Amino acid sequence: MSEIFTTTLRAVALSSTLLTTLVAGCITMPDPRAEAPPLPAAWRDAPAGAERPVSEWWRAFHDPALDRLITEALADGPSVQLALLRVREARAASRASILQFLPEIRATSGGQYSKVVNGQTTQGGAREQMTGAYGAQISWEAPLFAIGPAASGGHAATQGALADLRGAQSTLIADVAQAYVDLRAAQASRGALARSITAADELARILAISARAGMTAQSEAADARRLSETARARLVDLVIEERRAQSVLAILRGRAPGTEDIAMQDILELAGAPLPTLHLSSAPAAPADFLRLRPDVARAEADTLAAAANVGAARADMLPRLTFTGAIDVTTALIGNAPGTSLATATPLVSIPLFDWGRRMSIARQRDAQFEHSLIRYRQVVVQAVADASNALVSLDQGRLRLDAARYAADAADITARGARASHESGIASLADRLRAEQQLIDADLARIDAEAEFTRAAIATYRAFGGGPALLADDASNAAQPASRS
Repeated sequence: MSEIFTTTLRAVALSSTLLTTLVAGCITMPDPRAEAPPLPAAWRDAPAGAERPVSEWWRAFHDPALDRLITEALADGPSVQLALLRVREARAASRASILQFLPEIRATSGGQYSKVVNGQTTQGGAREQMTGAYGAQISWEAPLFAIGPAASGGHAATQGALADLRGAQSTLIADVAQAYVDLRAAQASRGALARSITAADELARILAISARAGMTAQSEAADARRLSETARARLVDLVIEERRAQSVLAILRGRAPGTEDIAMQDILELAGAPLPTLHLSSAPAAPADFLRLRPDVARAEADTLAAAANVGAARADMLPRLTFTGAIDVTTALIGNAPGTSLATATPLVSIPLFDWGRRMSIARQRDAQFEHSLIRYRQVVVQAVADASNALVSLDQGRLRLDAARYAADAADITARGARASHESGIASLADRLRAEQQLIDADLARIDAEAEFTRAAIATYRAFGGGPALLADDASNAAQPASRS
């Protein structure tokens, strides 16, 4: 028995050596790899200057409220939590794809009972016998060609899940920052309109008294009331926008709107809070370093690796398979005098697919076409990523020009309004001129606030286009490998 078992172990060792040699060659994997098309040497619309870091870019706002919102979103946001679970799932599946090639060992046990009811027993035999048997069975299909594609496929699935996690984090951070800017912009616009409405109401009240006394035309009093009510009507859209932004911030952090704690409510409803600004004076990364930052590019690359692994698996399915089976059985007499036995067996088996070769070949060709599709898709994603970054930089550059113009216009409108007030009080300018100047000041202030918000949104969109996210992604990925805690 020991000789047979030793022979079996030698066969297993020989197969392992052969396996290592074949896996090192990766003979079933396709040769092409994902290659990016030519990239621009420099960004066309990026202003000159040092590159800004992509990691934790939102801290450049220097806004503690925004830092808290993003921290809570990364910890409790459903999109990131789901992405973390997908990383755990992919890692578990990757380990399972490798462990399936280990030998399968099963313990066996059984028994047999017999009793002579009629007749004579054999010489020296017993009328009643009971035997027990136990042992072990081993079965191993040597992964001569399949383990390489399986390992590559599992690694690709994990890399794809990690890319999705990066993408979820990057998108979540940008969404929170943008919703926060929308909230503060709506509140700033409401403040500007509220001040204008107060002044317009006072002016309308004075003119109404003057009109009743016959000192002012009724049309002037009506025009002043029109200005006041027009500004008041514009508040409706701003209140809606403010509530929408608050709801978005709650949802992104995994909370139902209206369930914020008192401290967060005070932060979100803080009147007069400054509009956050983020001045981005250069591109976050050079074109040569751009691709490694984009989660969608990393996902597309992982998809090409997974498609290549599928090709390798389909090719391996057409090659011979080597299977080892073995068993050790021990039989012992429990009742009677049956002799005990010990038996060890080992059986190698080589199988070659023959009659379904056409089906296997068709599957391999299908996987080849899917692999070629993934290579084209990768190049397409790279091209689109470059376009996203270029468009974001254009919007950022033009937004800066728009912001400068809006600020100049607001300063000019303020000077004009102050002059119109002084001229009207001196009797030089008409009330219509003063009302027109006041309306122009309101429009200029709102345009300035809108330009500041749009410029900040363009900076956020630029970081989104460059794949900006948190710096400690590895820690999050490590946490994804741990089981979720249960309360």
